[in-house]
Amino acid sequence: MPKIIEVIPRENYKLYVKYSDGLEGTINMQKMIKHKEYEALRDPEEFKKVSVDPRSKDIVWECGATMCKVATWNMLKLLSEMRALGINNEKG
Repeated sequence: MPKIIEVIPRENYKLYVKYSDGLEGTINMQKMIKHKEYEALRDPEEFKKVSVDPRSKDIVWECGATMCKVATWNMLKLLSEMRALGINNEKG
C-alpha cells in the first residue's frame, strides 16, 4: 500500500492528499462532515488541524476524526479514473 506523503486542508472543506505512488487529488468532504463522526470538522479551524498519524498512517484530525488510508486511496483512484473517462462528479 502506498504511503500518504502529503495532506493539505483546502477551503470549503476540501482535502488534498498525495500518495507515494504518485496518486494525488482533492476530496470534497462537504457531505462527510454532515455525519456525526465528522461534525467537529464543521469548524473551519478544526478542519485545518489535519495530519497523517505516524503509527496507523491514516489521516487524522486533532478532534479524533479519522479517514482510512486505504479507503482514501481507493476514492482518489476512482476520481482519477472518472476524470480520465471524462466523467464529472462535481455538481455545478
